[in-house]
Amino acid sequence: MPTSAPTVDFCHGDPCGRSSATCISLQSNYTCVCEYGYYYSNKNCYKGEVFPATIAVNMPYSKNLEIVNSTEYQELSNNVSAFFKKAFKDLPGYEETVIMKIQPLSENRNSDSGLNITVTNLFKENSNQSAAAVSAAVEAVTKNDTSFVKAYEAAKHCDVYECDLKTTVCEEDQFPQCKCKPDLEKTKWDDRSCSVCSANCSAAKYKYCVQEEGPKCKCMINFKKEDEECVPCPVGYSGENCSDNSELILIIVGTVFGAIILCLVIAVSVISVRAKHKQNPEKRSLIRSGYSDRTTSDDRPSMFPRVQTTSGHANPGYQPNNPYEMRSRNRDHFPERDYDDLYEISREPTGFRTQSRY
Repeated sequence: MPTSAPTVDFCHGDPCGRSSATCISLQSNYTCVCEYGYYYSNKNCYKGEVFPATIAVNMPYSKNLEIVNSTEYQELSNNVSAFFKKAFKDLPGYEETVIMKIQPLSENRNSDSGLNITVTNLFKENSNQSAAAVSAAVEAVTKNDTSFVKAYEAAKHCDVYECDLKTTVCEEDQFPQCKCKPDLEKTKWDDRSCSVCSANCSAAKYKYCVQEEGPKCKCMINFKKEDEECVPCPVGYSGENCSDNSELILIIVGTVFGAIILCLVIAVSVISVRAKHKQNPEKRSLIRSGYSDRTTSDDRPSMFPRVQTTSGHANPGYQPNNPYEMRSRNRDHFPERDYDDLYEISREPTGFRTQSRY
């Protein structure tokens, strides 16, 4: 806690001895505070059993309470010590109570709602006291008298020990430890924080160290952290921690346009093939007619048209086999036949031959 310039420096001359205790000069005397988990006795610090807790007291908040050598803080410290000595008078091994933090019960610091004080009650190491026994002793006092302490609640060691939450993780124990977060480490001056990056935070691991209200190990550009390791960004992502997805948008848009173009090419191909095989109705009719004539003829199908005759019949469309026998008005223009038609041409499967008509 902050201090003001006291009228008298009660810590002059090292009254706490050569132990690891820290001397704090109050308004009218001094107090010797040891490290967490230790209590001060006979000018030395001893390991003890710690029972952290929070108490709500009936006392208005004042900014002077944040100054350890103020009159208000001296009064509060005396009242807290007196209350717990009374509460633990029947519990063997009690040594002292240390004030760790003072806060107003209400967010409005100007209100008279009271104070919330975090304390540690220290017993001798071999006292064999339990948290339940300590709580029961305090509740027995507050049940009959709430003039000063009106509520008591046991707390965790990590709630009191105050590790640096940005760089460490508190491990709950009788003597809690502030473990460094991954890729960070402590120096010889660190106790509850980690002030530097570890050797694992290197370019070989695709990492680099920055100072952002304390050291922080980050992944390089186009990498992201997975299971405390930096891995390349998936396809379509880039930037710091793979937060830029512009490449993914381009891939999606390109894929959609490619699919559209492919569909258009397929559609055009299908239409072209159908148009090529589609026949003209008139052409199709002629083909069917010619095929029908060939299939109903007595003779074998032929690719050439045949001339139909009615030789020897009184038919208006009669035409003789021999064109020279044709009767016509212009007979004078045609020579008469001067030979006997004894033979006629007959078509056989193997060719044409002549045969006698008589």
